[in-house]
Amino acid sequence: MRLRRLLRATSRNARKPVAEARPLSRHATLLTTADFSARLKALQAGPRIAVAFSGGADSLALLVLASQWAAKSKNRFVMAYTVDHGLRKESAAEARQCAAVAKSFGVPHRILRWKGEKPTSNIQGAARSARYDLLQKACKRDKIIHLLTAHHLDDQAETFLLRLARGSGVDGLAAMDADSWLGASERLLRPFLDVPRDTLRAVVTRAGITPIEDPSNDNLRFDRVKARRLMADLATLGLTPARLADTAASMARASEALETATGTLLRLSTVHPGGFVHIGVDVLCAAPDEIALRALADILRSVGGTIYPPRFDALKAIHAALVSGALTKARTLNGCRLVTTRGRLFVTREVSVALRAEPVSLRQREYKGWDRFTVYLERGFPKPTVPLEVRALGVEGVKIIRAAGCPEPEVPKSVLPTFPALWAGERLLAAPHVAFQDEDVGFRALFMLTGGLVFP
Repeated sequence: MRLRRLLRATSRNARKPVAEARPLSRHATLLTTADFSARLKALQAGPRIAVAFSGGADSLALLVLASQWAAKSKNRFVMAYTVDHGLRKESAAEARQCAAVAKSFGVPHRILRWKGEKPTSNIQGAARSARYDLLQKACKRDKIIHLLTAHHLDDQAETFLLRLARGSGVDGLAAMDADSWLGASERLLRPFLDVPRDTLRAVVTRAGITPIEDPSNDNLRFDRVKARRLMADLATLGLTPARLADTAASMARASEALETATGTLLRLSTVHPGGFVHIGVDVLCAAPDEIALRALADILRSVGGTIYPPRFDALKAIHAALVSGALTKARTLNGCRLVTTRGRLFVTREVSVALRAEPVSLRQREYKGWDRFTVYLERGFPKPTVPLEVRALGVEGVKIIRAAGCPEPEVPKSVLPTFPALWAGERLLAAPHVAFQDEDVGFRALFMLTGGLVFP
């Protein structure tokens, strides 16, 4: 969210969920088809949905309610997906059993198989990532925007305990979102986050169906199973799943408040379309430490083009140097170069990182992504006779534009080699950020940057 706020300086196309879901009742104890329909309406789900169906009691309750919801109207459609991780020899047969159960409810079903080598460590984490990737691709293929999972109140509590044990801060301890983005256009909806596990199991009991029990759910090798076993003892201290879920929700509200304050600070920064950011040192130093650290982390993640934030100890060291005035020489972190000049902190891409970005071929009237940029080659004439590719301007490109007498933009000199450029072999054809274009080529408008920074 903070990254999207930062991006507003150059783009208005940031996507966010249509609405935040509001629980229909506080820790619901009864689920009916009408209740399920109201939950989908609160999440602004469309008439075509998909459900992640493992065959377990939780996802079986979701399938039952979704099928009943779809049967209420000819305009509604539900698809069930089962992921076969291939981690147990029984998984293929269980996936086929899921298909039979879905068919008995009149729900179309598809088995998604996780192929390739399987990990030997962090198995559940890797399986979760693979599962969501397969589900997102299936939704995209079937043109379904809304994917539902059966995460519930007890899952919230277990996740909170696991993250607490790992030393997570406010963001990590925040509750799961009822509405989030799964891919570029697909939304992940969790309508049961205020529903206890036993309430979902009651739905299955009413339907008279026996769920498939995954033995890994009782394997104490996995931390989540250990946390689940611990819940009964914690409840005697008043730390019930409902209380832990409420605490996670409180953390989510605190996280949102911190994000809002961080977004306000980031709006005081300048995002250059060439892929770097600068902000006043006094502005950063005047902000509370937590807000300044968050802003720095977002800037470094955006300019560096990374998914994960920089190491916290290194981030704190940079902030301390800024506050004390000791950041007098350039430092590097997260693939970025940080330098202060004229009272501003400039965060630029490291040249070596930009040079390692894989070149992409480009044809006329074609959009592609390169590094953190969206690139586009306008139609021109004559057609090029040599392959064209986008890669960093680099040191050699800087020499070419200087030899051509092209005026350089007022940016830090270390930024120039990181700019995107269009090449034909070793011949520089265009560098839009320095207003360079090879006049002998004959194109009207060779190359243009359409999106500026593409933030993770």
